[in-house]
Amino acid sequence: MDKLILFDVNNTLTKDTKSLRDMSDYVQESIRNIYGTLVDVDLSKYEGMTAQETAEAVLLENGMQKEEIEEKLVRYTEDLFYSYYNVAGHDRQLVLDGARELLDGLSEKGVLIGIATGEAEKVARFRLEKTGLLEHFKLGAYGNEAKSADGIVSKAMDKARTGFSFSGKAVLVSCYPNFMKAAKANGIFSVGVATGGFTSDNLSEAGAGAVIGTLRSTSEIEKMLR
Repeated sequence: MDKLILFDVNNTLTKDTKSLRDMSDYVQESIRNIYGTLVDVDLSKYEGMTAQETAEAVLLENGMQKEEIEEKLVRYTEDLFYSYYNVAGHDRQLVLDGARELLDGLSEKGVLIGIATGEAEKVARFRLEKTGLLEHFKLGAYGNEAKSADGIVSKAMDKARTGFSFSGKAVLVSCYPNFMKAAKANGIFSVGVATGGFTSDNLSEAGAGAVIGTLRSTSEIEKMLR
């Protein structure tokens, strides 16, 4: 394999019908389940953070010690899917403009397609399965495997190299600035999509190699994969 494209999931390919504030209930529920504490969570304050970073930030702000938080982070990320399903499992999942067409086209060209997302694996895969997009993805790295975006992208690249003998051009597509920085740290090109809560300027300032408005604007992606 000589071409790889990694996609973030939430707000890059798919989107919840509920607002971020309403979706905060599932994080709040998993924190209560695993840490035994009831806290108020507003996900809009932590947009772009990975699952583990979000939990840590919330709990630190509520006075919990870092050591106690880290002891239970793996269990917390495992619990997230069940809480997510309780809050939004029966809601319609939206496919963002151009995502389906782009994935169809890349698959037809034989490009290796992977996931690099800060979400827990079961949550991310549920989103993609519900929208019929999951079949396009051959590998993935998730927020339960590493705390930081850097670590997640690194794991995705390792899986491509070891599992698919990848050694060519790679592109990361995300709507989050921390993943633009992670791409740069891992030596791969990044495309920022201004479909989340961050502006084109935010993505450019974070080091995006290119910024597009929607996934219908695919020229930069296609150019990097030639």
